[in-house]
Amino acid sequence: HMEMIEPIPRRSKYGAGDTAGIDYDMTSPLDKERPYPCRGHREGPSVAEYSSGGSIRVKLAGSASHNGGHCQFSLSIDGGKTFIVTKTVLGNCMVGSLEYDVPIPNTAPNGKAVLGWTWINKTGNREYYMNCADITIKDGTGQCISGPKNFIANLPGYSVIPE
Repeated sequence: HMEMIEPIPRRSKYGAGDTAGIDYDMTSPLDKERPYPCRGHREGPSVAEYSSGGSIRVKLAGSASHNGGHCQFSLSIDGGKTFIVTKTVLGNCMVGSLEYDVPIPNTAPNGKAVLGWTWINKTGNREYYMNCADITIKDGTGQCISGPKNFIANLPGYSVIPE
């Protein structure tokens, strides 16, 4: 079980986050009590500011990486309704490194955004993990970001990815 610790996700024990209370179970997969997107956590204050066209240094932590798996890092500029993937790590996410540089498209507009980290574990129960951080994008000249939507699996109504 793993979690994003930087930028500080919604309701994380690592930072100021949401006033609704700390989620001490951030390393658990999504389920009925922790729904997609963002574990059901509402928007919180921006925890960091990044430049359009730059990158976000993401740090992960935890005690059970289940031999890696597939991670996607995505951005939402519509309040978490749509997440557009800007980095994918297939098969070996969290094998060797727990830090990733995630690009911000140079078309990203100024303002609030949500960084989403999702993970499909390689071994063990078929699970889907997600943490979200509220961030601010500056120096943007574009109006949108484009690319594939993040892949959802191992949840009711979605495909199951085998070991």
